[in-house]
This record gives sequence, C-alpha cells and structure tokens, in this order.
Amino acid sequence: MAEETTTIEITRSDRDRLNRLRRYPKEPYRSIIHRLLEQSEDREPLSPETIADIQASLDEIRQGEFVTHEALKRDLGIE
Repeated sequence: MAEETTTIEITRSDRDRLNRLRRYPKEPYRSIIHRLLEQSEDREPLSPETIADIQASLDEIRQGEFVTHEALKRDLGIE
C-alpha cells in the first residue's frame, strides 16, 4: 500500500535551499526531505547518566564554577 501524501507550504527561500540540496536535477522534494529527516534523527538517545552529567555541568556553570578560555591560556602561559 502506498503512503499517503500531503501538501505543505514553505517559503521561497526554503524552496531555493531545498533545490540546492538536490543530488540530481529532478530529485523530488520528498526525497530531499526524507534524507534530511534521516540525517537529523538521533538514533542513540542520551542515557540517563549522560543527562545527569550534563545537568550537573550546567548547574556548575550557573554557580560560576568554570574557567574562561582566556584565563586558562593565561594560567598555562599560552599566547
């Protein structure tokens, strides 16, 4: 059974961007969009441990517990 299709509305600038992404001159938009969706989908979601580590790092930044790039270079005597 064939998949149902629908019509979407996009801006001309987005259409032009899609045209630049064509692999061959008459590649259908549905193929381009499908390829973009496949590339953008994260097939390996973050583990709970990784999410907790990210949250802890964000908390440290909010509390001012970080060193700037400039300060690190200065401390290491770089540049």
